[in-house]
Amino acid sequence: MTHESGFSQVTPKLELLWEQTFTGPDGSLPDPKTWTHDIGDGSAAGIPGWGNQEREWYTDSAAQTRDGKLVFTATKLAQPSGIEAYYGDAEWTSAKIHTNGKVAFKYGRIEATIKAPTGAGTWPAFWMLGTNIAEVTWPECGEIDILEMRGRDPKTLVSTVHGPGYFGEHGCGTEIACPPLNEGFHTFGVDWLEDSITWHLDGVPFHTVTPESVAPNRWAFNHEHYIIMNLAMGGGFTGDIDPELKSAEMQVEAVRVYSIDGIGEVNFGLK
Repeated sequence: MTHESGFSQVTPKLELLWEQTFTGPDGSLPDPKTWTHDIGDGSAAGIPGWGNQEREWYTDSAAQTRDGKLVFTATKLAQPSGIEAYYGDAEWTSAKIHTNGKVAFKYGRIEATIKAPTGAGTWPAFWMLGTNIAEVTWPECGEIDILEMRGRDPKTLVSTVHGPGYFGEHGCGTEIACPPLNEGFHTFGVDWLEDSITWHLDGVPFHTVTPESVAPNRWAFNHEHYIIMNLAMGGGFTGDIDPELKSAEMQVEAVRVYSIDGIGEVNFGLK
């Protein structure tokens, strides 16, 4: 890849503010002081299928450390599974973790080094939501999608923001051709500043959005957000799951947050 025309070639000063690595003993779970698990199929939150017709049932044991990585494992369930999902017997288990209420971020470089899963119907995601989601609801809170990939198309990286008037399939962002994301680790990030979000892959910037990009709609990103990582299965975004697929993995090597030329905040211990 090459730098897209219009990107500054000036290297910003980065200072590491927060880092999560996963070097504990194999089988360790994500640190509960930092991460909370979402459980189930979204029905308890009033959004069956997590609003996307997804087929997985999230558990608190499907993300564990292995060989210095946090591995999200999606597993196809024998039927009947005995787990009642919104569509009947749950077909898959997987994991989704987030920092809401524990660690919040405002501006800076937000990045993770991830190896995406293999298999049609997989849907890895590294993303952020506004911490005001309980008060204003989605999409008013803002959503920043740093990594999304359709399992059937591992050579395309999808990067999007969602907000009031530009959400779902009408989000504002881009898709770029890239090396197969399921064949090795890549670093996915955003440089997030007031009135500007620039995505980069392996340190190379490739797209920027600003308030002008979403006008006349409202820019929804100048406040604290929290981080989410998950491996979804199926749904409207990624499409049907390969019926021969039995399991899939998303491996996370590290998550890091930096200030950019002194701009960036991390707030801990919110509850």
